Amino acid sequence: MKILVVSSYPPRPCGVGAYTRDQVARLRTEGHEVTVLSPLDGEGEERAAFIGGLAFRRAARLAPGFDRIVVHFQPSLYYAPRRPFSKMITSVSLWWLVGRGPNVELLVHEADPPELWRPDYFILRLAFKRAGRVWFHTEAERAALERDYRVRVRAGVMPHVVAPVSRVRPSKEEARRRLGIDGEGSILVCAGFLQRSKGFDRALEAFAAARRGGGRLFLVGSVREPTTETLDYARGLADRSRELPGVAMIERFVSDEEFDLWVIAADELLLPYRRSWSSGVLARAHALGTPSIVTRVGGLGEQVGPTDVVVDDEVGLIRAVEQALNISASFAPEAVASSSSPVVMPPEGERRRSDWDPELEAPGARKEGRKVLIGLILVSVLLAALAQITLKHGMNQVTSDGTLPLSLGSPLHTFRRVALNLAVVAGLATFVASAAVWLIVLSRVSLSFAYPFASLTYVLILLFDRFVMHERVSGIRYAGVALIVSGILLVSRTHQPS
Repeated sequence: MKILVVSSYPPRPCGVGAYTRDQVARLRTEGHEVTVLSPLDGEGEERAAFIGGLAFRRAARLAPGFDRIVVHFQPSLYYAPRRPFSKMITSVSLWWLVGRGPNVELLVHEADPPELWRPDYFILRLAFKRAGRVWFHTEAERAALERDYRVRVRAGVMPHVVAPVSRVRPSKEEARRRLGIDGEGSILVCAGFLQRSKGFDRALEAFAAARRGGGRLFLVGSVREPTTETLDYARGLADRSRELPGVAMIERFVSDEEFDLWVIAADELLLPYRRSWSSGVLARAHALGTPSIVTRVGGLGEQVGPTDVVVDDEVGLIRAVEQALNISASFAPEAVASSSSPVVMPPEGERRRSDWDPELEAPGARKEGRKVLIGLILVSVLLAALAQITLKHGMNQVTSDGTLPLSLGSPLHTFRRVALNLAVVAGLATFVASAAVWLIVLSRVSLSFAYPFASLTYVLILLFDRFVMHERVSGIRYAGVALIVSGILLVSRTHQPS
C-alpha cells in the first residue's frame, strides 16, 4: 500500500516528529511504501511550509497517487498565532483535503477547545466530521473532541507508543555517568517544553514540600514558542530552581538520544501536567521502563502503565514525590502552603484557550482581540462587495445588458429568469455568507462600532469599476472615498462595547 504521511519529522525537534518517525518505521517494516510530507526543516521525501494550510493543499495535489493519507494533527504545526485570516485558510485547506475521499485520516495529537463562533474553528469542526477516520490515543481524547466541537466523528484509538532511539539501552548507572550525575539519593526528572500547561512549577513546589534533605530534581527542557508568557515562565522556573537545594535546571533543547538518557537516569519521571491530551514523554518512559508520577488530566489516566502513580491534586503530588524520594518523615498537608518564594506566574486574565494560540493571553490581548474583530468585519464587507458585483453580472446576463428589462406584469416568468441564472444564485449565496460572518461580528461588538465599516463596500466597488471594468472615476469620487476611509480609521480606534 502507498501511504502519504503529513507530519513533523526529524531532525525537526518535537514530540510529534519522534512519534511519526516510529510510525513510519513500523509501516515500512510491514511492507508499505511510505512517503512523508514534512516541514522544510524536516527530512521527509516531500517538503512544504506547513503554516497557512500549504501542507494540506500540497497533500491534496499528491492524493491521487496514494492509497492512504495520514495527517498528524497538532495545531502548532499548521496554525500561525494571532493571524485570523491565515487560520481560516488553514481550516478550509484541511476541509478540502479530507474531502478527497475516505482514505484521508486524521491522527489527533491535540485539538484546542474551540470558540465555535470563529470561522476557523467552525470549518475545523466540519473537517473533523468529514474525515474518513479520526484517530486518537485514548477514548478520553475522543470524548473531549466530540463534546467540545459538538460533532460525531468516525473515530478509532491508536495507542501512543514510541520506540527507544538507541537499540542498545544503557544501564541507569551508565546513563547517569554520561550525563555527569554523581552522588547518592533518588533522582527525579521533569522534562519537556517549558510552558505552564506542563506544570514544571508544580514539580518544583512538590519537591520543595516533600524533600527532607535527600534526593534531587532535574528540570530538562526549552521554550518552544518564545512568547512573553513562556519566556517569563522559564525565567521564573530558573529563579526558583536556584533557590531550592537539590534542584538543577537544564534549559536547552536536548536530542532524542540525550532525552532517553535522562529518562533512563531517573528513578521516576514527574509529569504534573495541568492540561494534556496524551504524552509522548510518558510513552517514552514506558518504552524505557521508567515509572512516572502523572496528574489525572486529559487522556493520561488511560495512558498510564502499571508502575505509574496517578495523582489528582497538589497534596497527592507531594505524597507521591515524598514516596519517590524515600522520605520517612510524616507528610504534613500544610507543607503545600509553607514552601517559600513560589514561581511567579503571569496573571491568568481571560480564560486560557491554548498554548499554541496565545491570541487573548499574552500582553496586548485587547489589541489582538480588536484585530480579530476588525478582520471578521472586513471579511463580511468583502463578501458583501463581491455579492453585489456577482449579482450585477448575473442581472446583466438576465436582461441582456438592459435590453430586456424585467417585467412586473408576469412575476412567475420574471422569477424563473432570475432564479435560473447561476451568477445570481452565487451572488445571493455570497450575501448569505457575508450575513453569517456579520452575525458573528454583531454578537461581539456594538452596531455603532461595526456598521460604519459597511461603507467600505462602496470603496471596493469603486475600485472594481476603475481597475477591472476600466470605467472613468472622477476626482470628487476619490475625495469621497478618502473621507470614508478616514472616518473608518477613526471608528476603528475607538472602544468596541458589545
